[in-house]
Amino acid sequence: MQDILSNLWCSDNIHQAAYQLREALPGFAEAQRDYDALAEQIQAAAGYDLYDRYFSQLMRYSAYELRAYYALGLGLRKELAQVLGL
Repeated sequence: MQDILSNLWCSDNIHQAAYQLREALPGFAEAQRDYDALAEQIQAAAGYDLYDRYFSQLMRYSAYELRAYYALGLGLRKELAQVLGL
């Protein structure tokens, strides 16, 4: 975990660091399986086109919240890196 966090603050490739961190979180694999199973059921009931439109809009909408949290976390990231000596 320390290596993953170190990569997060020392690397320009934040996407790779986030991917590694997400994969290492307890419960992620189960949450992903549950999501995939439910998404498959919804797609079967609603049809691919409606599901695709819904999912695309959900991702667009969610991106705004994620950007807000990320923007707020930038200052915390710097402070945490200093505390950890990274």
